[in-house]
Amino acid sequence: MTRNLANAFLGLAHRWPDRIAIEAPEQKLTFSTLAQRADLLARLLEKEGAIPGDRIGIALTRSDEAFIGVLASWFIDASALIIDFRARAAERAKLASALGVRLFLEDRPAPGDGMYPAVTLSEDWVATTGSANGLTWRTPRAAGDAIAIIGVSSGTSGVPQPVALSHECLFARYAIARSSPQWQPGGRFLVATPLAFSATRKHMLSRLLDGGTVILTPSFTTPSDIATWAIKLGATSMLTVPTIARRLLEIAPAAGPLFPEMSWLMCCGAPMLPQEKIDVRDKLSGGFVQNYGSTMAGMITLLETNDIDAHAHTVGRPLPHVLTEIVDSAGRVLPPGETGIIRVRTPGAGAEISLAGNAPRRESDLVIDGWIYPGDLGVLDKEGFLSIVGRTSDVIIRGGVNIYPAEVEEVLASHPAVAEVAVVGWPDRLVGEEIAAFVVAKAQVRPEEIAAWCRSRLQPDKQPRQVFLIPSMPRNANGKLVRRDLVAQLPER
Repeated sequence: MTRNLANAFLGLAHRWPDRIAIEAPEQKLTFSTLAQRADLLARLLEKEGAIPGDRIGIALTRSDEAFIGVLASWFIDASALIIDFRARAAERAKLASALGVRLFLEDRPAPGDGMYPAVTLSEDWVATTGSANGLTWRTPRAAGDAIAIIGVSSGTSGVPQPVALSHECLFARYAIARSSPQWQPGGRFLVATPLAFSATRKHMLSRLLDGGTVILTPSFTTPSDIATWAIKLGATSMLTVPTIARRLLEIAPAAGPLFPEMSWLMCCGAPMLPQEKIDVRDKLSGGFVQNYGSTMAGMITLLETNDIDAHAHTVGRPLPHVLTEIVDSAGRVLPPGETGIIRVRTPGAGAEISLAGNAPRRESDLVIDGWIYPGDLGVLDKEGFLSIVGRTSDVIIRGGVNIYPAEVEEVLASHPAVAEVAVVGWPDRLVGEEIAAFVVAKAQVRPEEIAAWCRSRLQPDKQPRQVFLIPSMPRNANGKLVRRDLVAQLPER
């Protein structure tokens, strides 16, 4: 049997036909029903002209239906491109042209009819397509190195970049995730992030391959609803992002964690402050872990629960099978304690896909001589714990001195009135760049007070030249901070 994920799901359907695979607000799907629905949708794709090797776009509003679309693509030996269902017609058309997408599966067409090839699924598509009973499941034959998923970076640093993830790559990422001592196979895994988020796909896939149940929350669910779902449905593990975790902390009880039965609560996708990690562990789940990774590399490090007290300022240690180094701009390996460029080698590495039309490539996730460069600057200590100090593109060069935003942000965040903070470079004719700090306050405070706080804790060339109070941070659909939107707000110096 050819090693690919479609065959793995057929094996799960035969092994556990009546076990619940996906529990969503609108339906519950057993492993058998999941395979049947995917097979039925695969036949619909074939009627629309899809053939092996095609690329199928998935722009469905519901994550359960979107996953069926992914599996259906694999059943016809095609690749799946999952995008945010809120993407506009022009965005879909651009991706279709640049990546050779055969068609988009959608249930809510974007305005702009005819701009891109699409098939619209009705709410009762199963009934109108035909009965799934009695279907003879095919045997997918795509090789392990065939593209299973095309991931698209979130684009916080410029042009979004597609990444090819093969079947073998995704199997490897599954094995890497399971190498953590805290990983408990199966269980009931709640997802509070969209399927367009690469971490959602990876962890959802891993839990299903384990034979576990994935609980999907509705789109635009509030943190309060997420908490209710998790407790009511008995979630034993969960994936979320720091933005949602911060909101959950606001409703956590004073005594005891919000999720006492949850053995694994993973945050990823954006940085967290050291105190936030301690608070999430103490107030949300005693099984809190933080993951650092990228679309191209997958999981790189894991900060496990037992390491939080001593290493909350880090993102943990590299996972087994993932080689991580800190190098200078010439590629020379730096000793422990020195700041440099992060690079990794991993069996879960993705591959690059060139965009049509000579579109510019962003400066992260580059693959050079087998090394993946996620675009971050970091420090490895003598125990192997990795600290992230900023993006390579976010380094502020003031009068020839390199200033890493994370160092300044940590001091600003320690002010009792500061809820969130972001530091960016501010173009300046005299010194090249000055330091601007944007702050979301949780109590009444004046910018001058925050600036004074920094003066007593930072050397002069690292102090913000101005502090701007804003109501909220600009973030993309995955909850990642978009620094370029802050830079755009800066007045000219």
